[in-house]
Amino acid sequence: MFDTLKQNYLSSFTDKINKIENALESSDIQVLSTLIHQLIGSSGSYGFTTISTLCIEIEAQLLNLSSTDNPKLQTDVKRLTQLMHEARPKAQT
Repeated sequence: MFDTLKQNYLSSFTDKINKIENALESSDIQVLSTLIHQLIGSSGSYGFTTISTLCIEIEAQLLNLSSTDNPKLQTDVKRLTQLMHEARPKAQT
């Protein structure tokens, strides 16, 4: 049963990635913060501790920024979306 729940969670990554990228591109810190915060708990619950830990780091950065035009933030968000892309095929094999 947990494997089915995990597969369903991973299948939501494409939509989550798109929303994160859109929020970053439009410099919508509020939406980006909400999405990242949600990922902290959910990814940790499903065993994706690397994703959860990175989200914690991103969330801390967002608290101190007024814009998403920050090189470290952009690098970390790109790394996050790459990790999310990589998680899907591993779970589907």
